[in-house]
Amino acid sequence: MPISRLLYSSVSRLEPGALTIDRQITRIAGEAALLNEEAGITGLLVFVEEQFIQILEGEAEVVEEIFERICCDFRHAQVRLIDLVSVKERLFDRWHMARLCEGDDPGSSLDDDLRNIRYLLGVNARVAVERMHETLLSYEEVVP
Repeated sequence: MPISRLLYSSVSRLEPGALTIDRQITRIAGEAALLNEEAGITGLLVFVEEQFIQILEGEAEVVEEIFERICCDFRHAQVRLIDLVSVKERLFDRWHMARLCEGDDPGSSLDDDLRNIRYLLGVNARVAVERMHETLLSYEEVVP
């Protein structure tokens, strides 16, 4: 069965309250991982410069349903579909929803890497996806 890979970005509407932005993102990724595991979805959530960048991989119909829910989610503004392709295999098969956020690894080059990914979104989506995968592999021991 073919796998779909969807890449989108959105502007965060999260505001600090009872939970910091970082804790809210950690909670969002954790809840998504549980739901995605049941639905057979894998992927990565990046948070950089007040922007969400996310990859979802899985059965096309399920990926599209999740994206529709995201588009209606009040925590997102200016949702932009960047790429939707059919792929032979998953890049993020080990993670139901990994996350990389600015500030996760102070003193490292993670923040620069995430800003580079954000830039690549507008230049070459496929390269951005590859860079997201490489960055996740580089930092998976450091990031929760």
